Amino acid sequence: MKALWITWEVQRRNRSMATALNASYFEFTTSKKGVLRYAELTLKTIKLLYNEKPDVVFAQNPSIVLAFLVVTFKRIFGYVSVVDEHNAGLFPLEGRSIFLKNIARWIVSNSDIVVVTNEPLANMCLEWGGCPVVVPDPLPSFDTKKRYTRIGNKLTLLFICSWAEDEPFYELLEAASMLDSEKYEIRITGRPPNGIEDKCPESVTLLGFVSDEGFISELFGSDAVVVLTNRENCLNCGAYEAVSAGKPGILSNTLSLRNYFHKGFLFTDNSPKDIRRNIEILGSDLVVHSKALENLKGSLVELEAAALDKLKAAVRSKYESSSN
Repeated sequence: MKALWITWEVQRRNRSMATALNASYFEFTTSKKGVLRYAELTLKTIKLLYNEKPDVVFAQNPSIVLAFLVVTFKRIFGYVSVVDEHNAGLFPLEGRSIFLKNIARWIVSNSDIVVVTNEPLANMCLEWGGCPVVVPDPLPSFDTKKRYTRIGNKLTLLFICSWAEDEPFYELLEAASMLDSEKYEIRITGRPPNGIEDKCPESVTLLGFVSDEGFISELFGSDAVVVLTNRENCLNCGAYEAVSAGKPGILSNTLSLRNYFHKGFLFTDNSPKDIRRNIEILGSDLVVHSKALENLKGSLVELEAAALDKLKAAVRSKYESSSN
């Protein structure tokens, strides 16, 4: 089978999934905005489908436009469509737009296979008429031969943040204001919204946009990570990156996160006081949590392999049935 993986975003899961599934990887981006962006990327995608004539096409959602295109054009080009559904793809604009919500459901019900990261999302896709397969993120591969310098002499935490609506970053900043800046430093990734700098206490360093190599240096140079979300059924990419790098941390206290990342992490209710409390607890037991994380990594590698085998079997079955 000739398989393509198409994305209109830069994200580590896309690359690792494409590699694991032996799919040719196409990452289309542009500096254009709005309608011009969608027009350019749509033309690139259609041209790729026409030229490559694939048997299977994997597409990330978001972008909801990309997912819609891939599902729509499968009838023209005759491939099996597989949409990798992220929470923002299943619930565009946090579910506020009825139009986009209907499009999201149409994509799920009309794609040959949808990939989600956990069982609750799979059950929801089943209710929408979809064919879901659960595949958590493959643990990313980092160059362990390269030596990274530890950042500073304080307990340094990397808050892996995109400043998205589902991330309680204001609560994190308030928690940081309660910490002793002589003992703790919280370094935050991503481009913050305007006015955030004025709300940052001394213990916080805003990194802004960091390159991939810069992010890896920050990750390995930190003692631990913080990754937070208000979404109940979301397995954060930053948590997988932390496991792969051997960094314990603090995650939001949701059932999905507790069940999957069940060793090496503390779980917070996203209130400033509880975030601060967990940071202090983590700092006092860092070695214990680091050792626990090593055991978690081994079990996640096994789960990942089994999930990918299941997805490969499902894709092959769809392809063989469509070829007959």
